[in-house]
Amino acid sequence: MNTLARRAAVVTAALGAAIGMTVSSASAGAASSWSVTPSGAFTAHADGPTLDVPLASLFCDSSDAGGTLLASDSDGLGIGDINTIKFNTCDVAGISFTVTMKASPWKIDALSVDSANPNRVKGNVSSISAHVSGIGCSADFTGTVHGYYDNSAGDLVIDGTGNNLVASNASCLGLITNGDVASFNASYHVTMTSTGTSPVISTP
Repeated sequence: MNTLARRAAVVTAALGAAIGMTVSSASAGAASSWSVTPSGAFTAHADGPTLDVPLASLFCDSSDAGGTLLASDSDGLGIGDINTIKFNTCDVAGISFTVTMKASPWKIDALSVDSANPNRVKGNVSSISAHVSGIGCSADFTGTVHGYYDNSAGDLVIDGTGNNLVASNASCLGLITNGDVASFNASYHVTMTSTGTSPVISTP
C-alpha cells in the first residue's frame, strides 16, 4: 500500500472512531437528569411578595402565576415555564403601583439537590422581564432570582439572594435608578392543574 493510501486509511479509521464516539456520547447524554411528577400545566400563588431596591420597597398583597413543567429534562435548565404572572394590589409607601410581565416565558431552572435538606431543589427563575409603574415613577427589571423548590411543601421559594435582578429605563424621582439591584422575596405554592396536587422535582 502506498503512503497516500495508508494515510487515507488512517484518516478514515480515525473519522469512523470519532463518529462512533460522538454517537455514543449523544446517546449517553440523552438520559434525563431531572424529572417532574406530575408534569404539565400548573398554577402558583404567593401571599405578600416584596421587591426591594436600596431606596424603596414594593409590597404586593399577593401574586398569581401559571405555566408548564416538563416531565423530564437533561440538565434542569428551563424545566419549567412561567407564562403568566400577576401582582395584586401593590404599593410603595402607600402609593399604588402596577407590576406587569414584559416578556414571557420566565424560566424555572433546577440546579442541584440541597445537601442540607434533600427535600429542597436549589434553582433559579431566569429570563425575568418586568415593568413597574406608579405616579411619577416607572422602571424595568430584568435578570434572574434565586431560591429553591420544596418538594415536601410544594413551594417555590424566591429567597432574595443574589445580585442578578437589575433595574433599567428608570424614571422614578431618584427612588429607583438604573443599575439598582433588586431583592425579590416570595413563596409560591405550586398546584398542578391535572391533579390539584403539588409536583415533585427529582433526579433519577
